[in-house]
Amino acid sequence: MGYIVYTHFYSMNHLPKGNWIQSSASPNQAYNLNLYSVNKGGGTNSPSVRGELTTVATGERKNIYWGYEEEHVKIEWQDKYHVSINNNVLDVRTDIYDGRRE
Repeated sequence: MGYIVYTHFYSMNHLPKGNWIQSSASPNQAYNLNLYSVNKGGGTNSPSVRGELTTVATGERKNIYWGYEEEHVKIEWQDKYHVSINNNVLDVRTDIYDGRRE
């Protein structure tokens, strides 16, 4: 039962897709970051932002960012491996940000 709860509510692998906002490529073009606005609807759910990273060479995709209760997005690549999304700096090789855990 605990696994089901974790997978449904806290896993970065089962986030809603959302509506595309923008894309941003890393300075060396090795990664592409797509950002989506997610609104589950209803009066109690605020919009959130999902960031999906694609490794260009392999086509592998993974969610690296979930900005809970965020509507706007500011992206700035600091170098070929580090990106700032709404002032949260991530190493795209290893880091994830999940605002539900804040």
